[in-house]
Amino acid sequence: MKISISKITLISLLLIIMLVALPTSVFAFNGEWNTGTVVTVDYKANPAPSWLQIFSDGVKIDAAATLCYPFPQALDNWKGNIYRLVDHTWVKLTTTTKWMPDTEGSYNACASAPAAGTYVLMGYYHNPFAPTQAPKINLSQGWNTGVSVDIDPERTPGPEWLQLFFTGVKADKDTKICHPFPAGPFGWTAEIRQLKNGLWVKLPTTAGYIGTSNDNVYTACATTTEAGTFALFGFWTR
Repeated sequence: MKISISKITLISLLLIIMLVALPTSVFAFNGEWNTGTVVTVDYKANPAPSWLQIFSDGVKIDAAATLCYPFPQALDNWKGNIYRLVDHTWVKLTTTTKWMPDTEGSYNACASAPAAGTYVLMGYYHNPFAPTQAPKINLSQGWNTGVSVDIDPERTPGPEWLQLFFTGVKADKDTKICHPFPAGPFGWTAEIRQLKNGLWVKLPTTAGYIGTSNDNVYTACATTTEAGTFALFGFWTR
């Protein structure tokens, strides 16, 4: 896959914008629950969704309660929710983030836990630059095939935990579509999705280096099952 120096430069600039706000660590638990008993969660038996990071110890409560946990990462583009463990599945609770008791205190994520059980604070990184900046950069030759199209993230938004990368593409059925994904080596996971009835449906996506040693580009690829409009999304995983 041949990519001009100018396109590589544009991709690199976008990547710098996206990475500049990333915190150095998201795994250090930095506080205590306001109530309940801290417990160890077995994530092999109870796996969290792949796009979520764990921000707290587990907490067990014996009855309905308001749960709060320090979440200063919300001030650095992280979106957090408290989840309840139900039959090995994590169920998201409506969660608010706020200063407690005021700006002299700590920034917390809080939710009303409906019943006894185990709860954990999880979140995903959402860089505000990606949805607005990416479509403005002309990468019409970024896709290896098809016709480049602009994607309006306000009219056809993707899932909340995903960020839109670059322009979309119109492609035929049974076609392998690929796009450079330089964010991949820096902790981002790629998902190519198809727009169907206003929703973005995920396709099995692979990502890795393509090309010779002198022209090696980290690239995301998927094979279409029908003609349509496709776009490259991603979420941060480390």
